[in-house]
Amino acid sequence: MYKAAVRAMVRRGIRELNAGDPGFLLKLASPDVVLCFPGDNSWARMFRPVVKGTKRHVTHRGVDECRAFAERFAAQGLHLEVEDILVNGPPWRTRVAVRAHDSDPDRTYTNRAVAWLELRWGRLVAWEDYEDTERVAA
Repeated sequence: MYKAAVRAMVRRGIRELNAGDPGFLLKLASPDVVLCFPGDNSWARMFRPVVKGTKRHVTHRGVDECRAFAERFAAQGLHLEVEDILVNGPPWRTRVAVRAHDSDPDRTYTNRAVAWLELRWGRLVAWEDYEDTERVAA
């Protein structure tokens, strides 16, 4: 039951983000939420320099920086179509994997994405986003 609720929560958050409203996702975020957007691109450099390596590098820290990222996403008119959501772990350490692709009907931008989310008691504490960053290098 818990896993189904988490999947529904993630789908709702992405649906509302696609509609231009990141509010629901941001309400789920803990105050110290982190976002990791790998690659050398303007999205990753919004607040700090890029650090390359095998360890997770936080590119956005806290709700305000994540809000700036989400608002930029919405302003660009990007839309994600969820293909699959996998949920594992107890409520105090839930891990979520999301596989999605863009749903731009004009196909002016095409990409695939995999997101790795960490939740604690239903609050988003970490989000790692993996996609072909060469396509978003603008």
